[in-house]
This record gives sequence, structure tokens and C-alpha cells, in this order.
Amino acid sequence: MNMVFLCFTIGILGFIVGRKAIPKDKDLKWIDKLLMVLVVALLFILGAEIGSDENIVSSIGSIGLVSLTLAVFALAGSAAMVTVARKALGIDKRGKKSR
Repeated sequence: MNMVFLCFTIGILGFIVGRKAIPKDKDLKWIDKLLMVLVVALLFILGAEIGSDENIVSSIGSIGLVSLTLAVFALAGSAAMVTVARKALGIDKRGKKSR
């Protein structure tokens, strides 16, 4: 629980700094490259951590099956709820009112 709180706190602090401290008129294209490098480094470290854990490596097949099942049901549920909400609001597939 403490780790979740820490992650949310860091995210909120980053949002506040980005919103208040960084000028809007500055051209900060280098931040995109820095973020990409950091995301790649984070993914590499996460992969190394997962690869070094024997419990995870030995059960990778069942983890993959559970992940696939969750992804399929999440997509199906999202599509179903969008359809229900669209019909309830009277919106067609193009986003226009059908009434």
C-alpha cells in the first residue's frame, strides 16, 4: 500500500511541476527523447527483474494465458459498454445524435 501511495504522490508532484514550473512558451522537444530513454530503461530493468525470478519464469505459460483472458474480456466489456452507452444517449456510430 505504501508503494502505491508513493507512486501516486510522485505522479501528482510531477504533474504539478509540469503544470506550474515549466513555461508554456518554451520549446522542450528534448523532453520527448528523455522520456523515451527513461521508459526503455524502465522496461529493460523490469524485464531483467522478471527474468531473474525463477517462480515467474517457471509459470510464464499460465501467466500468459491469464493475461490473454483478461485482455480479451476487458476489450469485450469495453465494447459492450460503449454500445450500451451510445444507445442510451442516442448517438450513432459516427458520434451524431440519432434522434
